[in-house]
Amino acid sequence: MRLFFTLFLLHMVLLGVELTFDTTYTGPKKLTVSSLGVSMGLPKHWSALATKGKGLKLFQETSQDVILMRSKSMTRDEALRYLNMSHTLNGTKVFPQERVVRLNSRIYRRAFTSNGGIKRPAYLAYVVSGPQERTILVWVTYDRTHESSIKATSMSLVQALSFTPTRQLQTAQQDLRKRLKGVHLSYLKRDGAYDDKRELWLCSNKRYLLIESRTVAGGMSRVKEQKLGSWKVEEEALILHGDDGLDRIIVVELKGNALFFDGIRSFELPNHQCP
Repeated sequence: MRLFFTLFLLHMVLLGVELTFDTTYTGPKKLTVSSLGVSMGLPKHWSALATKGKGLKLFQETSQDVILMRSKSMTRDEALRYLNMSHTLNGTKVFPQERVVRLNSRIYRRAFTSNGGIKRPAYLAYVVSGPQERTILVWVTYDRTHESSIKATSMSLVQALSFTPTRQLQTAQQDLRKRLKGVHLSYLKRDGAYDDKRELWLCSNKRYLLIESRTVAGGMSRVKEQKLGSWKVEEEALILHGDDGLDRIIVVELKGNALFFDGIRSFELPNHQCP
């Protein structure tokens, strides 16, 4: 499976194409689908067609296998409830079977079936959760004899999906980036029973300085460590790319004029270290 996924990604072109309605695209190709708010890889031997109000359809000329993708706003709990319900696809009632499979923290899958003979198609449903309750619903209709290959293809497809910023999210990112630029602040990071103090400078040249004061020896003493790297804002998170090769992701919230790091309020200090 890992080899298949690697080959799948290698077959994608490097530059993405902005998808337009009522135009057929043939893979391998990287597509930006603004109507869904995602970028994705279109596999080799698959075609894509987006219709306004109907989502995105992926299909093959050599089979009747079809993948339909739609966007929807739902919480994680609502997404799981969706997988526990029966649905109607193109006039066919389909019913959940087997268990919900958790592929990772943001992707869930469930098999569905319909009434009929042994030649009836099989169904898979994926829910892919993104930022701000954005969700992509993926329905796969396929010939049962293709189960192994279609599972591999569809799983690679959904794992490679990435959410693109909406205009509202882009504005929020710009505001947060502007708010963080040049700040010096301190905040706490919970580590078991202890609160580790952190002092952070976010310089306007996109470099950062982080000083961590950590509790060691069962709380008997504290040590300080200094770390350097570069910083950026993605979606609602501050990404610290350390010169040591380690990345730190901090969820940032702006409440009033106060900055909250991973749900804990930070406190701003004068910045005499860097502009």
